[in-house]
Amino acid sequence: MGLALTVAVGLSMFAGIGSAQAATKAAVVAEDPGPVGSFAWEGFNWQKRFWGGAPMYNGSWDANNVSNPDANGYVKLSITNPTGSAPVGAEFQSTREGFGYGTYSTTVEKDVSSLQKEVVWGCLFTYDPNAVPGYTEIDLCEASAWGGGSAYGQNWPVTQGHGYWFDATKPPGQGNNTINFDTTNAPILTHRMVWEPGKITFETFAGVNASGTLLKRTVLQGSTVPVPAKEQIHFNLWVTGGGGGDAAHVAPESVTIRDFSFVAGIPLTAPTPTISGTLTVGSTLTANTGTWTTGTTLTYQWYRSGVAITGATAKTYTLVAADQADTMMVRVTGSKAGCTTVAKYSASTAAVS
Repeated sequence: MGLALTVAVGLSMFAGIGSAQAATKAAVVAEDPGPVGSFAWEGFNWQKRFWGGAPMYNGSWDANNVSNPDANGYVKLSITNPTGSAPVGAEFQSTREGFGYGTYSTTVEKDVSSLQKEVVWGCLFTYDPNAVPGYTEIDLCEASAWGGGSAYGQNWPVTQGHGYWFDATKPPGQGNNTINFDTTNAPILTHRMVWEPGKITFETFAGVNASGTLLKRTVLQGSTVPVPAKEQIHFNLWVTGGGGGDAAHVAPESVTIRDFSFVAGIPLTAPTPTISGTLTVGSTLTANTGTWTTGTTLTYQWYRSGVAITGATAKTYTLVAADQADTMMVRVTGSKAGCTTVAKYSASTAAVS
């Protein structure tokens, strides 16, 4: 992403949209959609940006440059330039604060290789300007030529990048970590990010969902990976004044966002347990858990004809007289930091003899 990106993105504090879920899309209900904003979209509430300021080089934004969802449930961001010399940007943000660890995904209609050299497409980034030590920001995928470099006799290509910023006062590798990669002329891109403790996995695909060609997979890990704070989700389309480009005279530009999804926590590999042992009083039954995600802590609860047995919380259980003529079942619960806790139930056995 380069120095220009490090500076400019660090100023990206706000963004905004919202929208009512289109009738043609299945209703999505988020556990915490956030306060009411400009509209509701994909189960969350969103605020269109109407206030001025960074990172747009002239500080000019307009809420009208963010559409409400159309009949397909798509949201469009546009850069306008009504006078020909004063462009206006578009941005929207979730009203919910604090998403944290989990899987983020969005599908976008835009050939990013065709971006004007002064335009910056901020495709889904989490941001908390008040986080200590500086701010925290994770960019699922950002694209720009950052002005083109004409002031230095250079021609910067449009690139896209995965990355994060943890401390704006520190250099790359210490306060931030980003990876750039080439653009393609794919008209639709899908971006996915899995954020877990000490690790972020980014993926960019050509096409809808993860069914197309994997263009780039980036895994960043270590002590500088941001931890959850009061981050909000942002999308923005703006103009940079850096790099020697002609920021004032950019032509209208637009990006269409098809969807957004967030699944809290990291899904665990969670097999359905089975029970082994002889179904006679005095015999010991064993819960066979299968292979869970590495590092998962497992706990157990045994059931007698569907009723939890007090104190029966080990991997094994010895059948007693009270179990005779009843069926047995076991629940295995897996938990791991940064992951969604999962409970799996075995099938019921035949009756104990």
